[in-house]
Amino acid sequence: MFPVSERWLESLSLARYEPIVQWSPDRGNTWHDLTVHDGSITAASTSQVRWTARGLIVSGAEIGRRALSPYGARIRVFMRMHYNRNTHENVPLGVYRVEEVSQAGLRPGRAQLDGLSLESQVMDERFHQPRTIEVGTGEYWATTLIKEVLPEMGMSWRLGDSAIPQLVEERDRWGLVDGRSRDPSIAKSLGGRVFCDSRGSFVAAPVPTLEDTPVWTLTAGPGGALVDPQQTLSRDGVYNQIVASGASENGQPPVGPSVASDDDPVSPTYYQGPFGAVPLFYTSKLITTLQQCQTTALGLLAPRLGLKQKVSVSSLVNYAIEPDDVITVTMPDETLENHIVDSVSFSLTGGSMTLQTRSTTSPAGGRITLEGSNDDYGEGTFDE
Repeated sequence: MFPVSERWLESLSLARYEPIVQWSPDRGNTWHDLTVHDGSITAASTSQVRWTARGLIVSGAEIGRRALSPYGARIRVFMRMHYNRNTHENVPLGVYRVEEVSQAGLRPGRAQLDGLSLESQVMDERFHQPRTIEVGTGEYWATTLIKEVLPEMGMSWRLGDSAIPQLVEERDRWGLVDGRSRDPSIAKSLGGRVFCDSRGSFVAAPVPTLEDTPVWTLTAGPGGALVDPQQTLSRDGVYNQIVASGASENGQPPVGPSVASDDDPVSPTYYQGPFGAVPLFYTSKLITTLQQCQTTALGLLAPRLGLKQKVSVSSLVNYAIEPDDVITVTMPDETLENHIVDSVSFSLTGGSMTLQTRSTTSPAGGRITLEGSNDDYGEGTFDE
């Protein structure tokens, strides 16, 4: 959750909200105010581009190739909570590359904007020719590859400082930094993710688990915030074992495998229970030690466990909630459940907030089971 004051949390049902949208023609050096009339924001940890702005109806800027356009303009969004006439607090809701501008069917002077957060820029700027990555830390190379595209962006590194081996990447810059679920990326080899936060800075952080400290409590019933919890039960995308190993290169034996399993007997996805064992295999040339195998296996298992649920909130919308937050949901029968927020969606002009979450019926964790040891598999050294 974006850090907010206690007053923010205490005033969710009382304060007046005001959406703030600004645009920049020069990569964020200067910002100009827009008037916002409508639009919605979605933030999702399950998407390669974490923040999406859709249907933002704005006025107050010239539209054109050298003005507010998809050819380099950015927008940033805030939600302002007014406590009284003189006091307010802002929560950022993303920095976006403008993807499309349309004036069709709108009043004169208005335009509709769509935007994607800045992972999209790194994804687009692929290598012109094969790129050699020398031996170095994951932090150095992830930061370098992003700053080559966006030199003005900051990076907050919350993962380990393990070294990655020398390798050659053909085209995919973002696939090397974070990438899709099966890409052998730097982030996955360290058990984490790289993404843009609500302020537009890049963050490298561990994958959340249900054992993390909850940041907010949703209470059902009169005076509460929870309305119509809907549980969707599906096996799609649910794995209860990750088998991670390093790739064999230059004639060296591969590192691993290490197996992370949901080994809680009361978990609905217990790997020896009725659900059955459903392993996902992951191999990466960036994994060079057995410890990295373990970290990667646990990091890939955490977001693939749990029952998918949808929680709709209408009376107390909290714009500070973000993907990967752990929240406590007080159900109508007064039971408490911890949920990991996978996505959050809301309108900028009022209404409900929808949280897509994951939970289990128990605080199940993953336990590493090692198949072999360093003596069996070696350290996966690479020729420099």
